Amino acid sequence: MKSFENEKPINDIKIGAAAYVRNLAVAEDAVIRGQFNLAKVLRAAAHSQRVMAMKISRLYPEKGDHLHLLQIILSEIQGQNEIEFFRAGQFTEVPESEELNQLVKVRERLEDIIQRAIAGLENNGDITDKDVDESIWGCHGCGYLIEGDSPDTCPLCGALSVEFEWFGPFYSSSSEHLGQLSPDKIIQTLESIPEKIESVLSGIDDEILVRKSSDDQWCVKEVIGHIIETDKAFVQRVKSILQSQGITAIPRSIPPWKLHEGKMYETKSASELVDHLEGAREESLGLIRELRSDQTPFQRNIHPATAAPLTPCNPNVSFSNHRSNFVQLQH
Repeated sequence: MKSFENEKPINDIKIGAAAYVRNLAVAEDAVIRGQFNLAKVLRAAAHSQRVMAMKISRLYPEKGDHLHLLQIILSEIQGQNEIEFFRAGQFTEVPESEELNQLVKVRERLEDIIQRAIAGLENNGDITDKDVDESIWGCHGCGYLIEGDSPDTCPLCGALSVEFEWFGPFYSSSSEHLGQLSPDKIIQTLESIPEKIESVLSGIDDEILVRKSSDDQWCVKEVIGHIIETDKAFVQRVKSILQSQGITAIPRSIPPWKLHEGKMYETKSASELVDHLEGAREESLGLIRELRSDQTPFQRNIHPATAAPLTPCNPNVSFSNHRSNFVQLQH
């Protein structure tokens, strides 16, 4: 694979990323100064430049070696020195020592997480929950990262829980809109997956299908069970909305990626799993096709009665991980 460094597409991406941060920082200052229309334009420019940078990244065929990227991130973090940066710069106002100390602690925390991620990737081929916790919470106030349960407040800046961004292995509510597909590509992807999975499973011993690479990883059968449960949850929620009964909630104690647990998918045969998947997929595809042809507020992910966002019923949201799930099966 090519390196992440010294490539023109990567430089273009860096420019877009820098512009995104710069524009938002100046927009924030504009709001403080009461220049709300200037802030509006700067925020819109930040959005557009970030999306363009992401487009370049997607079009670039060689994404590089993931372990190498983590090592680059680590070297970037270790090369930072916030105090020396402000002392050496031409700044009319140097931040208070408390603010600089916060930046140092944020960097040290991120460095620790990246180091554990590198170790996990080197030892296991992926980062497990033993390396880095299943949930990471990022403070919008200072950038500090907390692993585990949702924090009540930030230990560094005191920000409340609502000021934290959640990062988990399931990005249904990702503000970055990762993995978004056009309606036609959603249909094509969903139609092809059952047949591809059947082909992957063909001729493989059942012993391999239930084997786990580690205690906290899924076996092949559980991955298929997860896909089936995702389809079922999507269908249930869409039907509930169409009947104007609101969104059927997933119990808070069960994360979306754990809906298959306890349903004994690992005990089913490969053919049974494919049959279950084909049945669930046929129903979900039928609903998606109806939504595509029905130009109602629901088609735009807005509840027809309450005008509330319907993110959990967006096909891009519900099936965004299925491509990566299929790659898991191939591995």
